[in-house]
Amino acid sequence: MKTKLLSILLLGIMPATLAFGASYSTLPKNVNTLVFKQVMASKIESQYDSKGKVDTLDLKEEFTSSRLEDVSNVIKSYFEQLRAISPQAYSDFSLGEFSADVSADVSAQGLGYGFGITDRLTVYASVPIYHIVTDIKFKQTKPSNMAGVKEAIKNAPTDTAIGKFVKDLTMQLPSTNAELLQSMVVNYYGYKPVGKWEKDALGDAEIGFIYRLTDFTDKGIALSAGAVLPTGEADDPDSLQDVSTGDGQYDAFLEAAAGVSFIDNMFQIDIKGRYTYQFSSEKEVRWIEDSNLPLATGKRSVNEKLGNKIDTTLTLTYNPTYWMNLNSSLILGNTESTIYANVADAKIRRALETDTDSSSRWVRIGVGFSTIEAFQRKKFYLPMDIGVSAQRLISAKNTHNYDRVDFDFKLYF
Repeated sequence: MKTKLLSILLLGIMPATLAFGASYSTLPKNVNTLVFKQVMASKIESQYDSKGKVDTLDLKEEFTSSRLEDVSNVIKSYFEQLRAISPQAYSDFSLGEFSADVSADVSAQGLGYGFGITDRLTVYASVPIYHIVTDIKFKQTKPSNMAGVKEAIKNAPTDTAIGKFVKDLTMQLPSTNAELLQSMVVNYYGYKPVGKWEKDALGDAEIGFIYRLTDFTDKGIALSAGAVLPTGEADDPDSLQDVSTGDGQYDAFLEAAAGVSFIDNMFQIDIKGRYTYQFSSEKEVRWIEDSNLPLATGKRSVNEKLGNKIDTTLTLTYNPTYWMNLNSSLILGNTESTIYANVADAKIRRALETDTDSSSRWVRIGVGFSTIEAFQRKKFYLPMDIGVSAQRLISAKNTHNYDRVDFDFKLYF
C-alpha cells in the first residue's frame, strides 16, 4: 500500500526468544541475564516492489488530467466539463512533473532481561528503541502547461452555467511549483509539512517464555510463546513521512526451536520457526481511493487486521574453540495482507489493502565470543556473550532494501 511517501517496515531488532547458546537453550535455575543489542542499518534509498524488483524510493509524477481525474468525484466532474468545453485543453492539461527525493536513516537499540525459573523454563522481556531520520525533498522537473490550456479554452464557447464556471476557474489556475505543491499538501489536504523529520521512540515490547523439552547435551527442542505489546508509536495518518515504531495492537506468538551438534560440539545446526497472530484494532487512516496516490483529505476510523507472520531461521555454527564461534544464517519472513473488514467502499478498501503483504530473504554471517566456559573453569571472572553479525537482504517483496550490522552483548549473573 503506497499511502505514504515513506513507510518503512522497521527492523526486528531483538532475537526472537533471547536464545542462550543453542536455539533450544534455557538459563540455569535462578540465573539472570541482561541483553543489549545495537543495530546499524545502511541508508534506506530503495525498496522491493510487489513483483520482487528493486526500485528507488524517489517518486516522480506528472499531474495530468488523466492522472488527476480519479482523485475525487469533484475533480472528476471538473475534468468532464473541461473535456466537453475543449478536448484540446483537457488533453494538454498538466500541472507539471514533480519528484520527491526520499531517504531514511534508522538505527536501533534493544534491551532485554531473562530469568531462569527452572533449568528448563526461562521467562524474558525485551523492548527496542529507535532513532529515525527521514528526508523528502520536493522539486519540479517539468513545468506546468497551464498557459497552453488557458489559450486553448479562452475562446471556447460555453452553454451552461457550470461550463462557464469551469472555464473561469481554469483561467485563474496558477502555474505550479514545488512551494505550491507543499502548500497544497499542508493547507488543502491537511498533512504536516514535508521535509526533514526525526524522532526517537520506543518500539513494541515483547514478553514470553522458553520451555526446553529435552535434556540431551548434543541436541534439543524448545517451545516458546508470548505476546508483543503496543508500546511503540503507531502510524500518523497526518504525516506523509512518519515511520511508525509499533503496530498499535497486540500480537501473540508461538515458536519452536530445534538443534543438533556434531563432532564434539564443533558444528551445530539450528532451526527456528515463529508464527505471529496479529489482533485487529481500530485505526485512523486516510480515506484514499488510489494506492499509488497518497493524498486524501478525509480520515476515518477503521477496523484494521494486520497480516499474520511466519518467520524461519536456519543457522549453521562452527565452534573452533570453546570461546569463539563462526555462524551463518538464512532468515525467511512472510507477512499476509492487511484486511479492513468494515470498509464498505470496494475501491477504497482495495486501495488500502494493496501491497500490504510482504516477504523477505536474508543471509547473515557473524562471529561470537563467550566467556561462560572460561568462567566455569575459573579462568575468567565474568560470564558473558559478545557477537557481531552482518545481514543482507537477497530477495523480498514490498520491503525496503537495506543492509544491517548487529552488535550483541549478554551478561549473566
